[in-house]
Amino acid sequence: MQSIHPCCRWLWALAFAALLVALGPGASPLYAQDRPEPQPSALLPEAWPGEYIVALEPESGEVATAQAQLALAGELIDQVTVCGSNQTLQVWRLHDPDAGAAFQALADAPGIASIEPNWVVRAAGAPAPPPPTPERPFVFNDTFYASHQWPLQRSSFARAWQLVQERNLPLQKVRVAVIDSGVDFNHPDLAGRLLPGFNYIMTTTAPIDDFGHGTHVAGVIAAIANNGVGIAGGAPNVEIDPLKMLGSNGGGATANLIRAICDAADRGAHVINMSLEIPTGAISLPTVNAIQQAVDYAYAKGSLLVAAAGNSNGGPVYYPARLNHVVAVAALTPENTRASYSAVGTQLDIAAGGGSFTRSVLSAWPASVPGKCTGAGRVLLSEGGAYYCTVPGTSMAAPLVSAAAALLKGIRPALTADAIESILKQTARDIGLSQVEAGAGLLDAEAAVRRLLSADVRISPPRIDASLPPGAPPFTQTVILDSPSLAPVNVSGVIASAPWLKVVNAAGSSFASGLSYGAPLYLTFAISPTHLITGVYSSAVNLTFTHADNSVQSNAVSLTVSVGDWVTHRTYLPLMTGGGGQTPPRAFEWEQPVGAPTVLSIQSGGYVTVPLPFAFPLSGVGAIDSAATYTQAYVYEDGFLAFAGGAFAPVAESSQNRCLPVLDQPAQAIFGWWADLDPDLSGGVISAFQPAPDRFVIQYEDVASAAGVEPPYTVTFQIVLHSNGDVGLNYLAVPDAVAQDLGELTPEVTVGVQARSGLFYNQATCITLSEGFGRPPHSQTSILIARKDVY
Repeated sequence: MQSIHPCCRWLWALAFAALLVALGPGASPLYAQDRPEPQPSALLPEAWPGEYIVALEPESGEVATAQAQLALAGELIDQVTVCGSNQTLQVWRLHDPDAGAAFQALADAPGIASIEPNWVVRAAGAPAPPPPTPERPFVFNDTFYASHQWPLQRSSFARAWQLVQERNLPLQKVRVAVIDSGVDFNHPDLAGRLLPGFNYIMTTTAPIDDFGHGTHVAGVIAAIANNGVGIAGGAPNVEIDPLKMLGSNGGGATANLIRAICDAADRGAHVINMSLEIPTGAISLPTVNAIQQAVDYAYAKGSLLVAAAGNSNGGPVYYPARLNHVVAVAALTPENTRASYSAVGTQLDIAAGGGSFTRSVLSAWPASVPGKCTGAGRVLLSEGGAYYCTVPGTSMAAPLVSAAAALLKGIRPALTADAIESILKQTARDIGLSQVEAGAGLLDAEAAVRRLLSADVRISPPRIDASLPPGAPPFTQTVILDSPSLAPVNVSGVIASAPWLKVVNAAGSSFASGLSYGAPLYLTFAISPTHLITGVYSSAVNLTFTHADNSVQSNAVSLTVSVGDWVTHRTYLPLMTGGGGQTPPRAFEWEQPVGAPTVLSIQSGGYVTVPLPFAFPLSGVGAIDSAATYTQAYVYEDGFLAFAGGAFAPVAESSQNRCLPVLDQPAQAIFGWWADLDPDLSGGVISAFQPAPDRFVIQYEDVASAAGVEPPYTVTFQIVLHSNGDVGLNYLAVPDAVAQDLGELTPEVTVGVQARSGLFYNQATCITLSEGFGRPPHSQTSILIARKDVY
């Protein structure tokens, strides 16, 4: 057993003194167990594997509870009291350090002020750039969400909800009027979400659904999420006002539709959903005008009206969707093609998942009429006495748009109906369909929420702090400025003059550019310390951010170079605090083959088929779909593995990396380093081996970028398939990220995992000529994307 040298212990404590929380005197010393002293030439990880520094919060009165929770999760192996104070840090070794949920639970626990990796103190040197960070998922635990609710997945509702949670956005109550066949007031997935409503057919009775359609529509909007049963609705804080004007056969009177529109507005509806249709040839102009007047009345009172485009089988858009001030919603299949039944026309505003007759939309269904869940595309499911039915139609697409509208209204109550409609259409995703087929495109709830976020510019890393010996060689590091918001920000910067510092992609001593989510700003610093004498050298780039409302903020990227033999390595370390933060970086790993690996011979731009030693479940969070388990992989020379449940469709342009989700091919894939690669240029080798029964590795060794890629590079990395569905990505040698100009970073690369035709994915990095998300991996880093994190 070896303990930390007293001198190193003092340096370690000093480095983290700013993060300490008073624990009180009397803490007894412990010494780290079973930690080998690294050899000078050994590759050091960023942090000691499995070990975490914990600062407790005595003033909370919860220290004993926190200690008990920590004891369940691991063992106390070390603690240190900073000299000259009574502040103490504890070091715990967790039993399951890769369990992100358990780690987050500790970070959120009362009595724990902070928890973070036990960082390795290194010899002096240039700082490593921050590692790439996979997405943190929002998990729906509703029984049928993962396996059946593809429309919510396709329109990124989980990511929208994750943004609401991460940004702590308050959600006001939003009223949604559902003009339909009533609702099942006893359905458990709608409990607490229903107002008394009104019945226009039998005015003295409650608007009880005896047809099924209204309950189905209400469930798409408002089904209670994360109650462990049934389904999830798209809007988290809504109340449904059920206005019944359709009878038990699905028909209703135009006069009652007019009454319901007017009453919905008078009753305070923020959103009015009309999954209804009146064929264009069956209605007279005076009646059209009367409905339009009711719509205009509701619009003037602030209601956003949403309607199904109609199931006219490629015919015209039906009423009321084709009226002014009504958002007309077309239906899409899971493959993002126009549903065969969906209407077409210039009146279309947007599209959402309505399904096909083989894969339709699941939602709540009345227990009183389970027999009406019959017909093409309909399947009845049940759980705990509650019923759910799959139904296709533009009627099912419209409430998705209503749910997204309600979500926006809940986040920002002052939004007008016009503003909400504009945001939904501006942020809709282009899926390659014409405007007359899909309006502005596929509803994207995440993008719509991002339009509302404040444009807080994030700087990564916020400082560059290098400790170097005399005569150290030059190095570069790239700082990324990005924002979680789609709202544009104008950035201007002034570079302080320093002979040892240059921003290589900025001309002169100042620059100006814009940025928004997906369009970051890059600054690559070239630092030349070779001729600096012993001392500390500082400089900065002073930044000014001007927002769309003309408000101005200031910040800076500070740079410090310490030269001398007496300096310890310092670098910026993000703190994991209670209530938020990110999972700590993973220690670098490199799998070693047992015996000779199998060399894969791949033609230029092509792929080879590789059998897997176990059935690999690339299915995403909570998925139970056996069709998402694969026994072979298609290995491409361009840095990714593709999978197919049936006949495999080759990727047409495998060298052109794109951002996730990819909506065509590869439908399911693991992107280790998706870029334009050509191993023949460098004599690189792509191979496969099984280092252990539960792991299978595809290794790219010294694989070169293809001809024409500038600057040229080689990569050595591994894609590791775990039998439980986790994916490891190990990077031994990859190029540094360097900015070519303020808006372009190289290398162009995508890193992540995509499952189930892009319904589930996790993107750590995507750098293309037009988009930028995250940071490319750097050498000697590893990423683990757990199966549960693909969402």
